[in-house]
Amino acid sequence: MSELVREIVEVAAMVGGDADDPLLIVEADGLAPTAGWTHVRLEPHVYITPPDDGVQDFDLVGDRPAGSAADALAPVEAGWEGPLADWLIGVRIHAADNMIEEEVFEFDDDFDDDDDAGGGDSAEGHVRDNEDA
Repeated sequence: MSELVREIVEVAAMVGGDADDPLLIVEADGLAPTAGWTHVRLEPHVYITPPDDGVQDFDLVGDRPAGSAADALAPVEAGWEGPLADWLIGVRIHAADNMIEEEVFEFDDDFDDDDDAGGGDSAEGHVRDNEDA
């Protein structure tokens, strides 16, 4: 039976694909409570209507080892790729002890790296630990 891993350590969310079929690509690193976890994956929450905050929630889950395992935190990682919803502005990854949220930005096609005018046309995401949320 699958269960949440202990802790989320790092999250990356980006837009891939092409203009006709944009993809959301999500990667998460976490810590399982013991060694030997298998089938670690990101499971998206399913919504009847899009969430008001524009954030797609995921659970970082896996299968605990059947036998005994060392009681030491073990690194795990998982990825997910799927269609980019038009309402989406960020992702939130949940674990047993914390969650991390990251905004997803679409880069403007008119952005010019050689522009020295300092117009502030850059876009960058950030990671926020919502442990107290």
